[in-house]
Amino acid sequence: MPKTLTTLICVTVLLTSAAFAADAPGKSSQQADGSSPHQDFVALQKAFIAAQQRGDTEYVTNVVADDFIGIESNGDTTERAEFIHASQGEKLDQSAIFYGFRVIQLDEDCAVVTYNVVFSANPTDRYQHMSNTWVNVDGHWKLKFRQSTLNLWSAHD
Repeated sequence: MPKTLTTLICVTVLLTSAAFAADAPGKSSQQADGSSPHQDFVALQKAFIAAQQRGDTEYVTNVVADDFIGIESNGDTTERAEFIHASQGEKLDQSAIFYGFRVIQLDEDCAVVTYNVVFSANPTDRYQHMSNTWVNVDGHWKLKFRQSTLNLWSAHD
C-alpha cells in the first residue's frame, strides 16, 4: 500500500509540474528548439561588437535605437547621433578581449547584456565593464542604452 501511495504522489507531482510548465510565460519557439534566449542575446551582442570592429556603420545605424543614450567610462552622456558618428570615425579595437557575458532578461521585449572588455590599445581605460540594454521595437532588437564603467582596481594602471 505505501508503494502505491508513493507512486500516486509522484505521478500527481509530475502531472502538476507539466501543467505549470505548459502555462509558463515567456516560452518561445526559440526555446522549443533547444536554444536559450540568453544565448540569443549574447549572439546579438557579439554581432554588434563584430559590426563595430569591422566599421560597419550601416549595421550600427540600423541597430541603435532612435532614443539611444550612452554613458561613457568618464561619465559623459552620448546620444544616438554622437554614438554613430564616433562609430564611423574609428573601428573598435581589433585586439580587444570580450568575456564574461551575462544576460538579465527583464521581460520578453527587454534584456540587459553585461560583459567585460580589455582594450589593449587603450592603456588609460583598459579594463571596463559594459552594460547594454536591448529592446524589441516592431520585431527588431535595438540597442537603447549603454553604460561603460572602468574597472576601479585596474583603472589607469
